[in-house]
Amino acid sequence: MEKVILFNVSCKEEIKKLLAPMHLQIAEADVLQYNDTLKNIANGKTDILKSNPFTGKAPGDSLILFCGISSKKLDKILFKLRSNKNINVTYKAVLTPSNSSWTVRQLLFELAKEQAAYKK
Repeated sequence: MEKVILFNVSCKEEIKKLLAPMHLQIAEADVLQYNDTLKNIANGKTDILKSNPFTGKAPGDSLILFCGISSKKLDKILFKLRSNKNINVTYKAVLTPSNSSWTVRQLLFELAKEQAAYKK
């Protein structure tokens, strides 16, 4: 399943147009899903929306999560995203076995830590 999930992305229409020729499934996550695991969101499970929806203030950061995409295709996607000056996304991440059980908030926290460490 080749899928791209957008979290809090303002330029979603631009991204959809850019990636349409690549035949990827593109989904937009709801802020209510921020308590759910990345794996559940990638699999389209929405049970958390009823049982434990996120009710806090959503982080202002935007995120694109790539799911099940080969390295070669991911390189092409990242090149296209970097080449388009109208697309501005805070973080880009790949769904992995290591992070699949994390919530969106956990992933954003880890990405922010990595970015801060990189800037040092």
